[in-house]
Amino acid sequence: MPEINQLHRIDLHGGRVTKPRWSRNGRFLAIPAESGAISIFDFDTEQIAQTLGSHSGEVTAVDWDYNEGVILSASADRSVGLWDPKSGVRMPLDLSGHKEPVHSVEWTDEGAYAYTCSLDRVRAWDGCCLLPGWTEEMEEGANRHTGFTVAACSFQTSLLLGIAAENGALLVLVSLQSAHLLDQIRMEQTVESLAWSPVEELLVVGTDEGIVAYRATQEGFESPTRELTTDTPHVQALALSGDGNVLASRDAEGLKIWDVRTGRMIAGLLEGSETDSGGSQAPGIAFHPDRPLLATANGTACRILDLGNLV
Repeated sequence: MPEINQLHRIDLHGGRVTKPRWSRNGRFLAIPAESGAISIFDFDTEQIAQTLGSHSGEVTAVDWDYNEGVILSASADRSVGLWDPKSGVRMPLDLSGHKEPVHSVEWTDEGAYAYTCSLDRVRAWDGCCLLPGWTEEMEEGANRHTGFTVAACSFQTSLLLGIAAENGALLVLVSLQSAHLLDQIRMEQTVESLAWSPVEELLVVGTDEGIVAYRATQEGFESPTRELTTDTPHVQALALSGDGNVLASRDAEGLKIWDVRTGRMIAGLLEGSETDSGGSQAPGIAFHPDRPLLATANGTACRILDLGNLV
């Protein structure tokens, strides 16, 4: 089985790294940490270009807007931050309404909507001005279930939001445009991670026992379910390559790379306890938008892995 090559190791001093996220042009990598700060790594210069922060609690997720002019951040301190990545200044915009730590934040690929999600509530925002994107009635309908543990929005301008509700026992599909609950699936295994394909309406679901995939539209989930792999314990993180052909997963055994079409494991990397150093969020992984590079949190460092010899 081919080896996974490390291209960069970015050692930080802000505590455990959570979920890195590439800018949409692929030049910058935002690296959030449990200290409350966000480091911006410039891939061209191979240096930290800016440090944003900080939140008063762990930064659990980040995302870049469509034009890469600002960054949204979610935090265990129950707040959502908006940052200028050039100056490092936090902008005076209050995206409130969460009573629990916010674990997910994301813009849709065309920038029409953003969403924020915590255990108690999912909220939608206008992607341009970040004013509420749902009325109160719409929001209450979307929050018919609670216990949200992970969320992810689709690509392809389809405005679909996948959420693990009831602490991972229920997979819910919501329309960001209408806030309608489109479909739901009672899960036999607990959902621990979600990722959408960038090129098709395929929602990949990591559970405590394996990885499955669902095709989804505004009409709901389509049958049948596709089982990608079993006997992969506690799939904590998922990411799909820009062409949708390669899936990266992190489970209790380490990092694994899969061929999406065949379900065959291409490569694996056993990782020690450095990847599981506590904190409220499992360490994340993120594919570069158009190159075979994978950013992966590893304790207090973020590594960039070159998968060019695998795909």
